[in-house]
Amino acid sequence: MAVTGVLRWLGLPGASEALPERVVVVSPHIDDAVLSLGGAISRAARRQTRVTVLTVLAGDPDSSRAAGDWDRRSGFETEGEAARTRREEDRRACARVGAEPEWLPFSDSEYGLPDGDDVMAALEDRFRGAALLLPGFPLQHPDHMWLNIILTSRDLGAARVGRYVEQPYAMWAGRPPPATWRRVRAALRDRLAKDRACREYATQLPLLGEKVLTGIARYEARLGGEAVSWLG
Repeated sequence: MAVTGVLRWLGLPGASEALPERVVVVSPHIDDAVLSLGGAISRAARRQTRVTVLTVLAGDPDSSRAAGDWDRRSGFETEGEAARTRREEDRRACARVGAEPEWLPFSDSEYGLPDGDDVMAALEDRFRGAALLLPGFPLQHPDHMWLNIILTSRDLGAARVGRYVEQPYAMWAGRPPPATWRRVRAALRDRLAKDRACREYATQLPLLGEKVLTGIARYEARLGGEAVSWLG
């Protein structure tokens, strides 16, 4: 493991940047944003940056549809039960890193993805004047790719648009993002806040794997931290 990467991961000086003053991190599913950028979010929030974690495919809390395979294996009987419980997990996780959670009631591919125009209508003016971060690497989950395509093909009115390295998918892929991607600043205290936040997703961690958080931490230590790439 490269020493310089570990030093940057610990928050010592290095080639990294801070998140802008107002940020919206778009999370395809509940937990994606915190697993991917929890450290950077924590640091930004400590410096009075307003960070919103907006989950697009947060599920319909009023749905009585039978749980899909993933939700059933997570211990839920209906889509609505999964959506309600996972939102509470997300609320606690976001509080750990100082972010404001917002959820849209759209279902993921387990139940059938929504129409892209409906998603865009729900997102109208939410990004105006903010820096926007979208899932961007490695885009191996079809829901993440679908959302990335929808949002990067429209004028979102954001002050700045970027992409972030998605976890645990990048860790599972075992490869770094392109060299042009920038490491985002976070101190050791922010890494610890991220770890505590991720553990709030108690219904999901068993399905992601016993050592998933350790694997993410090791990947980010090798890389030098979480990473983003700004477009344009």
